[in-house]
Amino acid sequence: MPDTGLEHTRLRDILVTGLYAAVVAILLRVFVIGAYEIPSHSMENTLLSGDFIVVSKLAYLWSDVHRGDIVIFRHHDSIAQFNNQLFVKRVVAVPGDTVRLTEDAIIVNGVPLPTPPEAKIPTSPLPLTVPTRGPIIVGLDSVYVVGDNRRNSYDSRYWGSVAIEDLKGSPLFIYWSHGPSESNPLPHIRWDRIFNGIY
Repeated sequence: MPDTGLEHTRLRDILVTGLYAAVVAILLRVFVIGAYEIPSHSMENTLLSGDFIVVSKLAYLWSDVHRGDIVIFRHHDSIAQFNNQLFVKRVVAVPGDTVRLTEDAIIVNGVPLPTPPEAKIPTSPLPLTVPTRGPIIVGLDSVYVVGDNRRNSYDSRYWGSVAIEDLKGSPLFIYWSHGPSESNPLPHIRWDRIFNGIY
């Protein structure tokens, strides 16, 4: 006869292990890592619309935010369609920095910012669609963020700095990517982007 006691023990072990795994997965999802889909073109070509990324929610729990960091943040906007949505942009200025905008440059502490290495190269001679203004001094609890695709990004140039407390994490890598590419205008799986780090 089968040992029903042994079978019950094995079943119990499987159920307990499954429960522990589910709890750990939920805790990781809530407190440690998250997933986010890039919805727009504002970070091209660093991030493309249709990239799915893994985000560290602990990135700024014990460390400060730095210029050049890519951040996920909660956006509080008077425009209803954007209010309380998650955005992804690059930090160009940190607390105390002075920012000045011209038609073709973002100048931080008197130094023009270089274009991020993977950013989309502008093909249009049109100037930035935000007015020339400045200087802007970033508040002590805020950062100034701009999309890598600087000529097509809704960012701090329009609505000001982002409170550090609204930063939700930092992207780690792309785990899935689907959409058109330079070599293929039809939506497809972009295998060359999967598991790429985000810098």
